Amino acid sequence: MRILIATASRHGSTREIGQWLGSEISARLADTASSDTASPDTVDVRDAADVDNIAEYDAVVIGSAVYMGRWLGDARSLVDREQSELETRPVWLFSSGPIGGSTPSATKSKWSEASWAVEHKVFGGKLDRSTLSLFERAVVRMINAGDGDDRSRAEVDEWAGAICGNLAASASGLR
Repeated sequence: MRILIATASRHGSTREIGQWLGSEISARLADTASSDTASPDTVDVRDAADVDNIAEYDAVVIGSAVYMGRWLGDARSLVDREQSELETRPVWLFSSGPIGGSTPSATKSKWSEASWAVEHKVFGGKLDRSTLSLFERAVVRMINAGDGDDRSRAEVDEWAGAICGNLAASASGLR
């Protein structure tokens, strides 16, 4: 099985969530792999901008940072371009962004209710004002947001387990 995890990240924290997810899914798949598996499972973690197509993948996870209520353009473009392919395989979506006690349910994307996706998960975000552009700093100042990291590795690992469980159930249903 080949799994793609594609992320759109402006400052790297969403990419890091994708890497955590990829590591945990890889580890869990390796733990459950049978010795008679013809080919090993592979998990590719890539920037959404670097994904030309998803045809070679059996399952896909797409994640994006959310800025001013929207996914980044690279993630939106990937979903728009690959929509017909995405509808033919298991797909999970995630958004990253809320910090400082803002509610994850307030972070939505155009695909929050995508009927073709297994799930859309929202993870906390990370804010380091020293990495922001002048415009981003102005926005952060206007909304009175402070530095912080509300991402949870444990929550990402738990979600990886749910994805692996879903994939295993789907695979056993095909036999």
